[in-house]
Amino acid sequence: MSDLYTLGEMMGLFLATDTDDVATAAKFELSVAGAEVNVAVAVTRLGLRATLISRLGADQLGKNILAKLKSEGLSLDGIKTVESYTPALVRNRGKENPIDVTYLRKSSAGSTISVADIKEEEIASARWVHMTGISVAISESSAGAVAKAMDLARKNNIPISFDINLRRKLWSESQAAQALHSLIHDVELVIGGVDEYAVVWGSSDPEENLRLAGAAGAKTAIMTAGDQKMRVLHNGERFDISPEVVETVDPVGSGDAFVGGTISGILGGLSMRESILQGSTCGALVASHLGDWTGLPFGTSGVISQRLVKSS
Repeated sequence: MSDLYTLGEMMGLFLATDTDDVATAAKFELSVAGAEVNVAVAVTRLGLRATLISRLGADQLGKNILAKLKSEGLSLDGIKTVESYTPALVRNRGKENPIDVTYLRKSSAGSTISVADIKEEEIASARWVHMTGISVAISESSAGAVAKAMDLARKNNIPISFDINLRRKLWSESQAAQALHSLIHDVELVIGGVDEYAVVWGSSDPEENLRLAGAAGAKTAIMTAGDQKMRVLHNGERFDISPEVVETVDPVGSGDAFVGGTISGILGGLSMRESILQGSTCGALVASHLGDWTGLPFGTSGVISQRLVKSS
């Protein structure tokens, strides 16, 4: 039995460290990237168990990623090694220049995830299922796996969260709108930015898009806006929450940390407000460090340790 079930592509992240421009950089730091693995590591660090379904290539980069996941205490049982290559991304830190990402992922190992990887018993024994729009975008087979996992979660009454996570380098807004609008319904939690909600639900009014998400069966809809107040619609109650603001070192991965911290809080018995605030703390800690999960906090049973909360 696991607390969280998720699936998605993992990549080697090559982060330029000596300059803030990949074109002029000579030194890169290797870590792991991927929205779903970031969330899985977040909940694992907070003392919960995660099942991650993914595929890596039979190459040295894949072995490097597996070693890093093992060091985090993440189960490797759901990760297959296949003949396709392990994907990668290369980017700058975004401190002096806008973040610019180059993906090396077309036809990669992660994109071959399919319905064959989905086992009902793994979903039925989980406490929570988490999916993202990235796994819908990377390939038809992966999109099919997401749809099957969500259908099985609904069949077995397992709560679902969905992070819109729109990546415009992977597909157009019209493609995303068509695929995600029909997929995101009857879920426990949906998370996305103001612009992402607009793509999925089509209104120029953020409040209307929040209402439409609720009408589609989202029990809780969280709309983020960077360091501005988050709009929340929870079981019909509308309220705002101010995110924790820190000096940003590297914003990439902070959104996944927010998601992981929020889900963990819910599973740990916190109220929705408390869970969102915990998610905000996780996101802020990651944003204040280089790398997708470097700053993720530790905790017990889904809740950040009080010692860390008091010192942060």
